[in-house]
Amino acid sequence: MAISRFVFFKWTDIKMTTAMQRAVFLCAPLFVAFANSSCGGGGSTASSNKNDVPSVTTVTYATPAPFVTAVQASYTPPTLTRASALSSRGRYLITDNSTGASDANFLAIVDPYSATAGYGAAAEKITSSTASYQNFLAKLVQLVAQSDGIYRLDSHLHPNNSIDAISADSYQLKFRNNFGKVSQTYGYVTFSYDSNTLKLKAENRYLYTLSIANSTGTASYALDTNFAARGYYVKLTGTSFSLVNGAANATPLYFFNSPLELGIPSFMNPTGVGFVSNAAAPFKIKDSATSVLANFANNLTATYKNQVSAPGPDASTKTSADAMLASIQTAVQTSGESLRYAPAVYTAFRDGALAAKLVSDGIADGTPGQYMVPYVYFTNEKDTAGKYHPFMVVVHHGNQSSPNGLIDIARPPGDGTQPYDSGKVTRYSNLEGYVTAIPMKNYGQVSEITENTFTSNLWIDVSGRASLPGSASYTMPKNVYTWADKADNGVLIDGSVMFPVFNNVLMPSHLAGELSASGCHVGQGGGGPHCHADGYRPGFPLGLYSDADYAGKSHPPLIGFGYDGIALFGVYRSGSDIAMLGYGTALDGFGAHDHDSIGYHYHAHTVENYQPENTTDTTYKSTLHVLMKGAYIGKTASIPFFRQNASFNNNKYLGGTVVP
Repeated sequence: MAISRFVFFKWTDIKMTTAMQRAVFLCAPLFVAFANSSCGGGGSTASSNKNDVPSVTTVTYATPAPFVTAVQASYTPPTLTRASALSSRGRYLITDNSTGASDANFLAIVDPYSATAGYGAAAEKITSSTASYQNFLAKLVQLVAQSDGIYRLDSHLHPNNSIDAISADSYQLKFRNNFGKVSQTYGYVTFSYDSNTLKLKAENRYLYTLSIANSTGTASYALDTNFAARGYYVKLTGTSFSLVNGAANATPLYFFNSPLELGIPSFMNPTGVGFVSNAAAPFKIKDSATSVLANFANNLTATYKNQVSAPGPDASTKTSADAMLASIQTAVQTSGESLRYAPAVYTAFRDGALAAKLVSDGIADGTPGQYMVPYVYFTNEKDTAGKYHPFMVVVHHGNQSSPNGLIDIARPPGDGTQPYDSGKVTRYSNLEGYVTAIPMKNYGQVSEITENTFTSNLWIDVSGRASLPGSASYTMPKNVYTWADKADNGVLIDGSVMFPVFNNVLMPSHLAGELSASGCHVGQGGGGPHCHADGYRPGFPLGLYSDADYAGKSHPPLIGFGYDGIALFGVYRSGSDIAMLGYGTALDGFGAHDHDSIGYHYHAHTVENYQPENTTDTTYKSTLHVLMKGAYIGKTASIPFFRQNASFNNNKYLGGTVVP
């Protein structure tokens, strides 16, 4: 069976108070301290080998709270402000109360979801007993202007769903899926709003038709000529919204601005690239990829099956994984080699990744509640020379758990089938089926980036040539940005994949206005989003990691791994993290450092006033928000199957039965 991806993982950032480091040993998904006791599968024993990972007794490795947990944190919006005007893609709270006070009824998308009826649309209050980020996000409606200037009303939390109303439901408003793979198609209603009368009026309804061919879902929308409620108004009765005939029967409604800024931050589009009007490309439906994840355990040898007997967090699989990890450390050290990191790092990543669940109905073929990283397991096979090559194998869907914000991107990648101006762009995502192998053995670091030779390389792909204004040609240097994988180069804690900072024309991706608020987009050809930039924002609570993930820690959180096996941690926040481990240890040109016996590791970081090397135009000078710049610093020559297509049939290091 073919495996979609063979990669190596990178993760970052750990933290805890010194007292907690020395006294607390937790084997929990988010906080894992490691000592010579048996927490997380055993201790790291020091030896005479200078590369051995020393015993770690004073460092805690913490991963960010998964979105499914972070979104449950308590949140009561500050005093709301009335919207002075409505704009396309703006997010608003819609209520019957002119002040937005605590007793206001807000239009909300409500569970449960029905495959035939969609989500409910009901009036809900924001009260102290129910106040959480999820409760608030469920009340955010995004207005999307149609070609006639009238608005479609989408849910922010579940962006595949738009407001609809049909006669069979007495024109009661419901949220229905209009942008994904659904068993029954409905449509959506468009609305106009009169800021004087405060009435929301139904103008048209569009029928959703889904055609699936060659694993591509082509969505089309046709005017519903039988829509009898055209010209009706929205009325609130009890907790239900519906369309009624006559403005006099309608409920005045007020639009309030979202106190959370959920659109594209300026650092993801610093040059102010304008919003393109290109149509969205069809979304993909990769049933075969989903099948890989559903059935891959059948391909494993008995040695590893007990680590994947259940998806997500599970006591039994954790016990098996911890035992395997301890045996791997012993075997590798006995052979005179070492793991790159203490076992606690891999345990922390495994537990944190398995906790990721899809919260947002924003993936064409995704289902809220499903695990985004169903399995993480450890293997340890020998090569023909008798050398061990241990791997952490991550089985993941390649999507974030939160709303992906693809509709907000100013200039997304084209679908690659036509010239950009006349083509379609990528605004939908689908589930992928990745089986990613992260090398755990310490293969060392290169002294020159070109020591790592591989053909999937940005610099090689463009033959090292790029044009400069005023010059016939210019040879791009081979550096940490350009000597980079032309595709993904790492995996994040939620199962999303990283790409280099540069795009395929050797420019920082954010300068093209092609990234979401998370620093991600869907590339040419569709699929799951991949991330070129770090979406961390001070004070923003709903990113991959946030300020809450630093509380009580001694190091920034672990957020990913590069495919070379180097771990990636979050940013050091200027000033506020001065007491954290490694704060005063400078990052090198790769954005990495080594301190406190953790082992050499990356940090997300910023590069101020970066001037792209293939242009002299200073208007492109900006701050880079880096996850991983591009080049691999870990030595890759000895890593089996590095960046090669691999499957259980030909790659025993995945833990499968090799077929000759």
